[in-house]
Amino acid sequence: MAFRTNSLLVSIIVLANVLLSGCVTYQISKYVEGDVVNVPNEELEVGKTTLEEALSILGAPDKVAKVGVENLLLYERELLYRNRIKVGIPLSEIIRGNLSASAYGTLVRYDSLALFFNTEDILSHKTFAEGSSYPYLRTLFSAQQ
Repeated sequence: MAFRTNSLLVSIIVLANVLLSGCVTYQISKYVEGDVVNVPNEELEVGKTTLEEALSILGAPDKVAKVGVENLLLYERELLYRNRIKVGIPLSEIIRGNLSASAYGTLVRYDSLALFFNTEDILSHKTFAEGSSYPYLRTLFSAQQ
């Protein structure tokens, strides 16, 4: 048992020595695309609000689509968070080159407001999703499990 502990300790010391002579970086990125998605509940009433009123309140949508006979206005914001670590080890004394490795994790979240208007341009229904893993159109048109 003592032999394993000593070999583990020696391995850790050698690895630390190699890594400490290199460069370790950690990066955090945050990226936002789109405007804040606000839901003015008191101003957007199902069965009463017209398409023109919705456009004057919210402005131009990010996407427009036709779903069956209804028109869809989609307001969406994408938030991306990325953590990345990179390790570089100079090996120029041993071989002519450097060794580097990196790893990263990404988390993307979507805030979406979808407004559906019937053929008379009256708001038929609306949905709001905050912090969703997928954009609204992908969830809307995906095959149901």
